[in-house]
This record gives sequence, C-alpha cells and structure tokens, in this order.
Amino acid sequence: MPSPIRKPLPAAPVWLSPNIWEQIESTGSDTFLVAYSHGLRIERWGETLRMVSPVPPSDSLRSSLLNPPAPRAWKPTRVLFHLEGTPTAEFLLGSGYSGEARELGLTYGIDLTPGIAPGLFPDQRDNRIRLRSLRPKKLLNLFAHTCAFGAIAAADGAETLNIDSSARSLQRGKENYERNQLSGPRHRFWTEDVRRILPRLARRGEKFDAVILDPPTFAHGGRGRAFRIQRELEPMLLACLPLLAPRASMLLSVNEANTTPASLETWARETLHREGVSARLEHGQKPADVPSDRMPATLWIFPED
Repeated sequence: MPSPIRKPLPAAPVWLSPNIWEQIESTGSDTFLVAYSHGLRIERWGETLRMVSPVPPSDSLRSSLLNPPAPRAWKPTRVLFHLEGTPTAEFLLGSGYSGEARELGLTYGIDLTPGIAPGLFPDQRDNRIRLRSLRPKKLLNLFAHTCAFGAIAAADGAETLNIDSSARSLQRGKENYERNQLSGPRHRFWTEDVRRILPRLARRGEKFDAVILDPPTFAHGGRGRAFRIQRELEPMLLACLPLLAPRASMLLSVNEANTTPASLETWARETLHREGVSARLEHGQKPADVPSDRMPATLWIFPED
C-alpha cells in the first residue's frame, strides 16, 4: 500500500525582533504578528498567543509558544493552536476563546473561535495611526466590521458613522465603543448595504472629513446581488467623492490577491483623472510586524480644490 500524502512541514517561524516588539507595545498595542513563516503565523492577542498552521506544531515549536523569545521575558497566559480548515483549536495553555486586546491605547473585544474573524485587523494599525494624525471632525467608516477605525477617530472627538451589512459585527463595534467610554448620540451604527446607502447620504447632503472604504473581496448579497470587488470598487469610489468635505481624506483598502499597492495607485489615478478629479495619492502605511505579502493594498486619497 502506498504511503499517504502528507502536507509538508512549514519552515521554522521567524520571530519579531525585541526592538520592534517593544516599539509596537510603546504605541499602547498588544495585538500584532509575533512570528511567521510560509505556511504558518503566530499572533499575539493581548495575553494570548495563537498559532495557525496547516500542520500541528513540532515539540520544539510547542515549547517556544509557551516561552516566546519576547522582551522582558513576557509569557502568555493562554496559548492555542488552530489547524487550518478545522472547527476546533487545541489549547496548549489556558482555555476559552474570548478576551480583550489593546491597540493604540483602546480596548477591543476579541473572539478567537475558529472560523470567526477575531474582531480586529492589526495590519491596519499604522493606517489608524495616520487617521488619528489627520484628526477628522466627522468620519464615515464603510464596511466597518467591528469599528476600529471609528473608535480611533471617536477617541479624538470625531463624530462617526459606521456602516456594515452584518448586524453581528456592528454589535461588536458598539461594544468596543462602550469599552472605551465612547458611546453617545454623535456615533451612529447602521446595518445597511453600502452600495445602497452612499447615494442616500449624498441626497441628504452629508459631508465627512474622512472616509474609510475597506470592502471585502466577495460577500453574499443577502436580499441583493452578491458583492464582487472587481465590479463594485469603481462605482463605490465615485459615490464616495461627493461625500468628502473640503480638505478631506479617504483611505481605500483592497485585500485581493492580484491587487498590489502599485496597481491600486495606477487604477485610482486613472479613474480620478477620467472623472476630472485632482487628488494627491499616498500609499498606506505598513506595520513593521506585517510582511508585505500579507498586507492589503492601501491608498490614501486627498482630493485637491
């Protein structure tokens, strides 16, 4: 009988250097990618380490998860391993999937249940730093998920409107606002199809100092048609432009395998030129812990008068 085909073992992970680890912590963040190699990643979520891999960890890797090469001899209180494609995880230390983590001084609820998005995308951390530096007075957060961009703007006094088609995600976003004492009438959470809501906002004459457009690559349409980024991106970008106040900014983020920062910039520049829109374009910021091939293509757009 021939031997069964086995998945190749991933390469040994490269751990984050102590300097970068401490640099990220100095921003008030304890959520970042601490180690990776082709085929696996090890993430820190607060006091938890999670390894995600197509094969179980070796004995030596299991030991390193319990005693990671971190500055100041930091050790996690919970360690879990998730085998890709399976609905359960193995706990090497501690138990439970829920918890909290911090980013840029704010606290977020985290759910590490296999098959569920944890609730925060650390690869956008430096773009949230940039948003905070812009200090918008009014933010439109599209495909808001659990509202991290909204929370960072609200923490600096901005009025925010968070829109997502998932009521569950927006509920988690509301809870994140509450964790950080940001609740109030100046913050709105709408469970809507972004494609339908943009023209409505324009008819109402709403204007925003900053817009976050971070759509999924694909999503089921529910009562409407399915969302496909290749078809939807251009009309959504154009629908956002009338909503921008003078000297506003817009972050465009595309997490699609064939879209690079360079190709996104070229596409945006050509699209805006065709529409007669003059704008300054800047590539989005990449956190030091995230490899380039794991980063969505992001672009800041600054329309000019």
